[in-house]
Amino acid sequence: MKSWCSPQRLYILLVGVGGIVALGMALPQWEPVPVLPMALMLGAAILMDAYPLPMPGGGAMSLTFGVTLTAQLLYGTLPAALVNVLGNVIGYGLLNRRPWDRTLFNAGQFALTILTAGAVATRMGLRPLPASTGISVPPLDLVFIYVGVYWVMNNALVGVALYFHQAHSIREFLRVFFRWLPVDGLSTAIAVAAHAVVMIAYQSYGVTGMAAGLTLFLMVNYLLRLHMRLVEAHHDLQSLYEITKGLAGVLELADAFRWIARAVHQLAPADAFAVYLAEDEDVLRVQYAAHPDAAAIRGRVAGDGAVRLAASSRQVVEQVEELSLVTESFRPTRVLAVPLSADERLVGCLCLARRGRGFGDRERRLLSILSSPMALAIQTGLIYGRTQTMAHTDPMTGLYNYRYFSMRLREAVRRASASGQPLALILIDLDEFSDINNQFGHPAGDEVLRQFAQVLRSSVRQQDIVARYAGDEFVAILPGARREEAEAVAERIREAVLRHRFTDPTGQIVFPLRCSLGVAVYPFDGVSDEDLIAAADRNMFRQKRHHFERYRRERA
Repeated sequence: MKSWCSPQRLYILLVGVGGIVALGMALPQWEPVPVLPMALMLGAAILMDAYPLPMPGGGAMSLTFGVTLTAQLLYGTLPAALVNVLGNVIGYGLLNRRPWDRTLFNAGQFALTILTAGAVATRMGLRPLPASTGISVPPLDLVFIYVGVYWVMNNALVGVALYFHQAHSIREFLRVFFRWLPVDGLSTAIAVAAHAVVMIAYQSYGVTGMAAGLTLFLMVNYLLRLHMRLVEAHHDLQSLYEITKGLAGVLELADAFRWIARAVHQLAPADAFAVYLAEDEDVLRVQYAAHPDAAAIRGRVAGDGAVRLAASSRQVVEQVEELSLVTESFRPTRVLAVPLSADERLVGCLCLARRGRGFGDRERRLLSILSSPMALAIQTGLIYGRTQTMAHTDPMTGLYNYRYFSMRLREAVRRASASGQPLALILIDLDEFSDINNQFGHPAGDEVLRQFAQVLRSSVRQQDIVARYAGDEFVAILPGARREEAEAVAERIREAVLRHRFTDPTGQIVFPLRCSLGVAVYPFDGVSDEDLIAAADRNMFRQKRHHFERYRRERA
């Protein structure tokens, strides 16, 4: 059951009920009008609201205002309001089976808009045209005032409702809303032009002329509707081609997510969406999110809802909500979950969320077409990411390998040279590590190296890069570090190694471990990557000799 406590629902109720009440209060001022012309205009309004013009990317526009303006100039404000309100309720609401709250809002805002525009224009002197056999031209300045008041107030009332239906900032919403206004202005201009034809036909040939003019108006509406369908189909085909081509060329996972975001933006705009990746034991976790609270929902696991249902059924699912997308500031009213499968294997799920309107058949169809290319792009990105990790990572310790270290050190030196920022390098060697391998075997030595890698990783700064240099030698790149800070980090590593309890794989044998460290700082110890490595190596061996002499004295 929908809550009416939200500002969105209260606004819809206020405008809808307020407009109907205002129209009801004005009805006692009704004056008799010819039945047949009113019936013709009402029928035309119903058909135009039942078959509006679709717009590329979603939404629709109606040309009913042309009929409304005709009723206003012929019979006054109340007949014009009734034609527009009843046309919307019957054509938009009943025939299209639209939600009753949206139908109520549209009826109310049309009533308020027409009553206000009519009151302003009437007060300034606009009156219904007298019945005559000739062609009469109404005061054009007052007609423009009526059209202007109607257009501004209609867009203002609808704009507030649309703002409550979405989750973007006011600035982003206004940018999109003002982009839509020229389209609405064009529909109003077409409606006014069609109204002029109907008025001329009626004043020249009476009811027969009106029937012919309205029939021509409906034919124009049908042709424009057909044209817009073709434009929409062309837009969809072009978007599908571009997006599918882009997804096919993806290597990295981040690029796959960018193309998915583009697909959502072009084909099914939503207030938020998330990409879930399938893990072991049917776990679907949010990996990427375009959401007002993206950081809060990233990493969430889908529970019982649209995402899990779509994943299990391999079918597109539309439901009221998906709890993993709900936050304090964002609660969608409709979600669409699209399973992403490649080679009959579930890769993940795409879930779109809206506050307000649901998703149409066209949007479900287009996303279903793209589900396989999206899944393949994600799969390619995951495989490429694992390959890159394997190419840059030492398999035993999980640290970066020598190849990656060399590449990053060259980049760091170039960056330091260009910016004038300091750069430090620490070379670490495990003292007498070969004794562990010789006495307890390589499995014990490998375990010690893994434990040392964890100690090293936790002892450096977050921005530092640590790697396995060779054998029992490790290295750390410290961007922006001066000598004092680098020596402090080196001392922190040395103390952490002395404190740590290094063991064999069984945890029963404890190995006392010490290390020698050499620090080199750019540009004082060298201006190239080779110079820095050589300087750090010299300083490390100097400390290693000092340690060896001290160990020898301790054992003597």
